Amino acid sequence: MNKKFFLFLAIFSISLVFAGCGEKNEQVDLPIDSNAEIMFFYGRECPHCKVVEKYIEENKVAEKIKFSQAEVYHNKDNSAVLKQKATECGIAQDSIGVPFLWTEGKCYMGDEDIIKFFEDKIGI
Repeated sequence: MNKKFFLFLAIFSISLVFAGCGEKNEQVDLPIDSNAEIMFFYGRECPHCKVVEKYIEENKVAEKIKFSQAEVYHNKDNSAVLKQKATECGIAQDSIGVPFLWTEGKCYMGDEDIIKFFEDKIGI
């Protein structure tokens, strides 16, 4: 009985060690390509952004047109680029929201306007 208990304890301890060695599956917020012709800004916890992200995924938009995506809630550099692009469009700092899309000097805010932009761009 003692040998079985110690064997169980040893196996259990080893499995705990290996369980702790797994890769963390954290989302990394990369900086946006500031030379991109189309820039999509979103917030990780933003419900309207998730609507646009779902549309992008379901319609394979990223396979049809090239655009850059940037998370702004957790990335100060991306947030600064968003503010710069909004300023170029004459949008006041206190009126900026996500989802936000910038292209060719034009700005789109809100899930409906951005989805309409993508629909027009990919011909849906």
